[in-house]
Parts: sequence; C-alpha cells; structure tokens
Amino acid sequence: MTEPKQNWTETHLIEIIKYQKQLDVLPHDGMEIARIELLSKMLIFIGKLSAEFSERYKRVYASRKRAHAEAYIAAAKNKAAEAELAVIDLREEEAEAYGNMKRWGNAFESTKEEINALKYRVRISIEDGSSRRGS
Repeated sequence: MTEPKQNWTETHLIEIIKYQKQLDVLPHDGMEIARIELLSKMLIFIGKLSAEFSERYKRVYASRKRAHAEAYIAAAKNKAAEAELAVIDLREEEAEAYGNMKRWGNAFESTKEEINALKYRVRISIEDGSSRRGS
C-alpha cells in the first residue's frame, strides 16, 4: 500500500520547522556562522512559500475580478450591488490569500535581515580580533 503524496507546501513547512528547531538549540554567541548557514537554508523554503502564496493571491484576485465582471454584465439593475454580492466569498478568500502572502513575504525579509545582522557581527568580530583564540 502506497502512502498518499504529501502536499509540497507542507513539505516546505516541515523543512522550515526542522531548521528552526536546530536554531533554537544553537547558542547565540559564538555560533554566528552556523546560524547564518541554517537561516540561509531556511530562507530558501520561506522564499518558495512566499512565492506560492503570492501566486495563490493573484489567482483568487483574478477569479474575483472575472466573477465581478460576469455578475455586473448579467445583472438587469443595481449592477454594482449585484456584482459585489456575487463576489463576497471570493473577497474573503482573497483576504486570506493576501494575509498569507504578506506573512511569508515579511518572514522572508525578516530572515534576510537576521542573516545580514549576523554577517555584520562576524565581520566586526574578525576586524577587532575578538574571534581569535588565545589573543
């Protein structure tokens, strides 16, 4: 008996969680390079989710616009009101998709900023010699 195929979105989430668990047990001081490596790997999956949720948002947006236009054309009177009523569910779906798109986009940017801050700390510690042992 074969197992059902796993949703790729869930697979990416599992990878992100795996890297986050590794980060949670890694000390903050003295392990900057290891943290950068883990965050960089995690960033790949965050980026893929961000792109997917962006695409989903655009697809729902396009569906809503099409349904609105069709309802507007089909309505005999109160065209705007009829068209708006026809897309209420799509508007809710669009709002959820927009939230997911923004959430993962923000996670992507935050992770990039964290990586850059760690790179800066490594550069400073190399320049001031604090990364040298026995000095």
